[in-house]
Amino acid sequence: MKLKLSKAVVENILSTVINFTEKKDNSQITSHICIEANDGIYFRATDKEFGITYKDNTSQIIEKGKATINGKKFYEIIKALNDDFVDLEIEENIATISQKHSIYKLSTFNADEFPEFDFSDSKKIDIYGFNFINGLKKILPVIDNNNPKYELNGALLKIENNKIELVSTDSKRLALYSIKQENQELLEFIIPKKSISEIRKLFSNEFEVFYDNINLIIKSEFITFWTKLINGKFPDYKRIVPGGFKTKITLNKNNFVNAIKKINIISNEVKLTIDNSKIYFESISNESFEAKTDIDIVSNINNFTFAVNSRFLLDFCNVVDNDEILLCLNDENVPFVLKEKEFQTIIMPLSI
Repeated sequence: MKLKLSKAVVENILSTVINFTEKKDNSQITSHICIEANDGIYFRATDKEFGITYKDNTSQIIEKGKATINGKKFYEIIKALNDDFVDLEIEENIATISQKHSIYKLSTFNADEFPEFDFSDSKKIDIYGFNFINGLKKILPVIDNNNPKYELNGALLKIENNKIELVSTDSKRLALYSIKQENQELLEFIIPKKSISEIRKLFSNEFEVFYDNINLIIKSEFITFWTKLINGKFPDYKRIVPGGFKTKITLNKNNFVNAIKKINIISNEVKLTIDNSKIYFESISNESFEAKTDIDIVSNINNFTFAVNSRFLLDFCNVVDNDEILLCLNDENVPFVLKEKEFQTIIMPLSI
């Protein structure tokens, strides 16, 4: 195989696909990137839990072929070279990378042993791309990390007759994003957190979503991404979602965030007391420090008090787009809700 690679294009591709390689064990073929040149040049990488194929239409194929090359070393070499074409030649299990006076040689694996990506049995999911990516962005902060209940280390994609829902929880709060859409098929998947992080970086609007028995697959013009789904039963989240609220308070997001950040200087646990014209914010701390502030509001309640981890409030505010949000309340010791259009986060208050 002989290729003349566009340095800038390949560097950009490698900066993406390197995230999918095996990092801990260089003796594994999955620490390599598989490069295949036929009708285009394809860069493939996988750690066997998720993977990517990235097509390069700008570099030149001199001689077709297929080979593997250590992903980390290849990326470091390409980054170090000048902004010009780079020659790549594979011969007798040796990859030679050269540009003018610079020459590098790396050993390769047998490319036929690289894991295959076969999604011929996959079926398409009808979902509007912007809504899908926007929903993933909003629920991502609430997905748990390293929970022994493995299904909580991902987010639920639930397709019902008249809507699609994306749901995540860390047991202390639950994020729910709803998309109104008529659907032909009822489906449920749990998508791993690390895969959601990559999906958000890789895709924006123009892509299609597919699934098979164990994978979710997303395809755009140049990228095919896949991830193994989490095998488990997601909690029955609908019993946690309140059916209604006694009080809904409209908040200016910026004023709300600024008040929380002022308290955060002293404590990340904050007590909120609401009356009909203000919310009072107060630090909760055993130290000999104290912080207080307030913002103006309009409400129909007086002396309503609850406490919360301030990060939960900020995580919500950081992913919403509107300047106004809703604080929805029932009683002091039960979960409350922050809402913005089709997105809501249900939060358990702290005991005080």
